[in-house]
Amino acid sequence: MEEETYTFGDYFNEVQGRAAALSEEEKTTLSSLQTSPQGVILAKVLGPDLTMLSSMLTPTPKRGLAARR
Repeated sequence: MEEETYTFGDYFNEVQGRAAALSEEEKTTLSSLQTSPQGVILAKVLGPDLTMLSSMLTPTPKRGLAARR
């Protein structure tokens, strides 16, 4: 019987999916961590593979009347 393996790629895809499912407010909060001392430490611990998810965390710019808030 073949043993199923859980790869880093599987894990990364799951994390990517969770990041994509965040609300815009949550993405903004998480994105603001990048320049904080805590975010710098997290980036060191998580490494470049997971910190490249930061591009997904950039909130979508609001357009039209929503941009006036």
